[in-house]
Amino acid sequence: MLEKRHATDLDPMSLRDLPARKGSRPKTARGPLHIQCGGHGDRKYVNQLVKDVLSWPLIETVSNSEDPTATIPIRFEPAASTLDSTPWISAREFARVLLGAPTIYLALPLVCAHWAIVQGWAEPHYLGSFGLVPAGTVVVYTPKDGEELGICYTLFSAAYHSAFATNNQAAAIALPQMSSPSSAPA
Repeated sequence: MLEKRHATDLDPMSLRDLPARKGSRPKTARGPLHIQCGGHGDRKYVNQLVKDVLSWPLIETVSNSEDPTATIPIRFEPAASTLDSTPWISAREFARVLLGAPTIYLALPLVCAHWAIVQGWAEPHYLGSFGLVPAGTVVVYTPKDGEELGICYTLFSAAYHSAFATNNQAAAIALPQMSSPSSAPA
């Protein structure tokens, strides 16, 4: 069973302390639609991740998040973002989750993307090499268990805070804590 806990705000540079991912990297199909082809865990982890991230402050509500074939854009409400498109996958969107072929895309600061890749949690998005998505856009491997789900929350939090800080002069405002589940105690 999953329980609620609060994630802490983190310094993107602390991602250098991400633990190394166990096991081999999942298979992906690289191309314009860069998707994860294998190594998925129980779908409940991706569903919980989407549900919780969509509940974070200033995130736009998505009507089709329960559709098992949906593409879920995770973006800021119009009033919370500016015209600076640097950290966006598309307008106001810092993350995207494909539910049909479970795949997670995140627009991370380059240093965060570096550590996520080096530690085995992600790979560069194919379209980044053509300049069609921001350079820090990665395919994050879907979580297989509660521990990997926690890492996904950390990566989403880094993308969220980076995109918000980059686009809001008043980013020094303390944002409310964001919810994230974790594995039940053993």
